[in-house]
Amino acid sequence: MIRAIVIDDELLARENLKLLIEEFCEGVQVVGLAGNIKHGAELIESTQPDVVFLDIRMPSGAEGFDLLDSLSEINFEVVFVTAFKDYAIQAFKANAIDYILKPVEIEELQETVGKIKDRIGVDQEKHHDVKPQINSAFDSIRSKKIDRITVPQRNGIKVLETKNISHLESKGNYTIIHFKTGEPFLDSRTLKVYQEILPDDFIRVHNSHVVNGEEIMEYTMEDGHSLILRNGDLIPVSRTFQKTVKDYLARI
Repeated sequence: MIRAIVIDDELLARENLKLLIEEFCEGVQVVGLAGNIKHGAELIESTQPDVVFLDIRMPSGAEGFDLLDSLSEINFEVVFVTAFKDYAIQAFKANAIDYILKPVEIEELQETVGKIKDRIGVDQEKHHDVKPQINSAFDSIRSKKIDRITVPQRNGIKVLETKNISHLESKGNYTIIHFKTGEPFLDSRTLKVYQEILPDDFIRVHNSHVVNGEEIMEYTMEDGHSLILRNGDLIPVSRTFQKTVKDYLARI
């Protein structure tokens, strides 16, 4: 049985989410509810939950972020419950963080809980500390700029600075991240997801390629349309994205 707590300053909201979890999410038990940061921290300490459903906005201008920031480590799953639909969501996607939107829809809740079950497993030990992953999302939300993204790994979390990425390449349902220097890195998120979460300087140039525009050195039309990057890599430009590339280069 997965142990969950719900932290939300609105009584009806936390009671409603508790009912939805217990009625529609088999194998999950809500072991506590909290209406503020102080009680939430105490509840986490006393119940040692597997997952915390956390509202972002809390009373008096404080946020759920502050609660997590006060903890020395975050060794439980976190699901943000939020009415935000813009930059916060982009930051969550960039850092592979679970979230559900208010008003909570049953299918979205069940899908999120299903992913958590897959990660936790019935007999699996507590997860590694996800605080770096959460902090990276916080930084992005506060600055309104995706400077870093996180990639969950089997034994932890890899934090990547977007400025160090030269281009990304599709590999089926995976993405190969190529850096200015160093070995490439394979992530389970698709290229489409990366196109949505990366800064505007990252442009789609081919069905299989997204390029950091800052790394473009030359656009050549010899033997097909291609981009030459600072590190010498040659990236094909498909007919579909030729105008996109030319428009981008015209702006710089």
